Amino acid sequence: MDWDDFKHFLAVARGGSLTAAAQTLKSSPATVGRRVAALERKLGTRLFDRRQSGYALTESGNAIRVKAQDMEDAIISAEREALGRDLRATGKVRVAASDDIAAHVIAPSLGQFRRLYPGIMLEIVARMDLVNLSRREADIALRGVRPTTGDVVVRPAGIWPYGLYASRSYCETYGLRPGHLDFSRAAIITWTEPYAHQRGGPWFARHAAGATVALTSDSPRVHFAACKAGIGVAILPS
Repeated sequence: MDWDDFKHFLAVARGGSLTAAAQTLKSSPATVGRRVAALERKLGTRLFDRRQSGYALTESGNAIRVKAQDMEDAIISAEREALGRDLRATGKVRVAASDDIAAHVIAPSLGQFRRLYPGIMLEIVARMDLVNLSRREADIALRGVRPTTGDVVVRPAGIWPYGLYASRSYCETYGLRPGHLDFSRAAIITWTEPYAHQRGGPWFARHAAGATVALTSDSPRVHFAACKAGIGVAILPS
């Protein structure tokens, strides 16, 4: 059996479609489809029900998924063991962080890092969603949310304080000042639903549940730009 076939199968099982799997694997939907079809022929069973809404695991597919995940864990563990024995600081390191942490925390130190470790090529993935370190979607992730699953090592990297912000003109219009924030009058700038648990989202849910929402976005840079444009109150890094 070819592990690559199982890798493509797992990507479809997790993504629910050939397109989502292809994006994860940096491949094409046609290639992913061929790999899955090849695995089904080798195993002599149908692994997915092809539906209009996407690919759904069959009973056989679900059983194979459990075994394939065990294979994946064993392969990743072996790779980690091999990498751990090589003490030279060389090769590619994939770092995941939100775009603002990447720009304001990581980027200013890149010159010094390059001088200290010229053999390392950094790849920075700036995105808000949580990558899966166990599946090697990244080697290191800088996040404001502590992971609760996965075989990972967690270390505090520093403090990233936040505060409530609004433009001067917005504050003057709605009579906002430190210690006097009336959310019955002020509108808020917050996260889209998939990221409602991120940075300040839970605070707004508790303290500004009835507030008018001026804008939602999955980008902290958009939050900042909208706040600066004077459309509402945002929770931003200090």
